[in-house]
Amino acid sequence: MSETLNETFNEVIPEVDTAELKAMIADHRMPLLVEYMADHCVWCQRLEPVLAATMDKFSTRVQLVKIDVELHPDAKPTDTPRSIPTIALYRNGRLIMTKSGMMQPQQLESFLKHWLDPANEGLN
Repeated sequence: MSETLNETFNEVIPEVDTAELKAMIADHRMPLLVEYMADHCVWCQRLEPVLAATMDKFSTRVQLVKIDVELHPDAKPTDTPRSIPTIALYRNGRLIMTKSGMMQPQQLESFLKHWLDPANEGLN
């Protein structure tokens, strides 16, 4: 993936550090989708365009950020898988669901539709 393309996705998906992530999780205004990634990870690079494109449909319902787990190893919750990429959805200050590996746009959209549905509030 070219440097220009990576810069484009960095603008679409803001990168945060551990302190910023913890503050965002604690802020209950909007559900938070976090991509746990690493710069060298090919699958993380391939997931970013999927995340960016899918977020166009969900930008009013969920906030998206990413965090490099190699730069911030303490940021990953203890109950999430150790593989990358992993996405985690937080709502009301708590972890709702995680999913690891590459996803196609329709899989990510289905994941978000399900877990953002208020009827699934108590599920996790």
